[in-house]
Amino acid sequence: MSPLAEAATALYGAWRLACRDPGGLRFMDTSMAGARRSFRAALFALPAAIPLMLMRLSYFPPRADTARVVAVEIIAYAIGWTAFPVIVHAAARVAERAHRYAIMVAAYNWISLAQVLLLLVATPITLWGVLPAPLDSLIEFALRLALLAYMAFTIRVALDLSWGAAIGLALVEFMLGLSIFRTLLALEDAWPLPPGAV
Repeated sequence: MSPLAEAATALYGAWRLACRDPGGLRFMDTSMAGARRSFRAALFALPAAIPLMLMRLSYFPPRADTARVVAVEIIAYAIGWTAFPVIVHAAARVAERAHRYAIMVAAYNWISLAQVLLLLVATPITLWGVLPAPLDSLIEFALRLALLAYMAFTIRVALDLSWGAAIGLALVEFMLGLSIFRTLLALEDAWPLPPGAV
């Protein structure tokens, strides 16, 4: 199967997982080799991730020089795709689910690609004030909650964990992403925003 065909099939599996169908995993190669290949999702996500990055940079303008911003963005992108699988490796061993680690990595990478594509559609709506402020905030909150539930469900079926453990790991993933985001802004000298900045 070609990389593009594998990605398309895996994205359909990610869609099935979003529909709360555990059978979505059947559309992903969850072997160890498949888990390694699933990191291609980071490359497939780039065409969507770059516009998202540019939107963020326009909202949080960096004061650091261009070379530093580029270096920070590249490193943050790599960490964003690899940090949680490292944490899951330890968590899977503690929970005696090491034999399901490859399943979790493959599922995580492909649903992450699906999330990036969703954010490419949703971010302009919430970032540019297309909707009235109260509705805009409500949509953003609902989207974050939906993505958290999506992650928790995927973790639950991939690692065969209880809901409590799955939600806990999903919250870890969320906080990890938030930490990377805040660190990125600090390194780019974009936070806190200067007085009068939007």
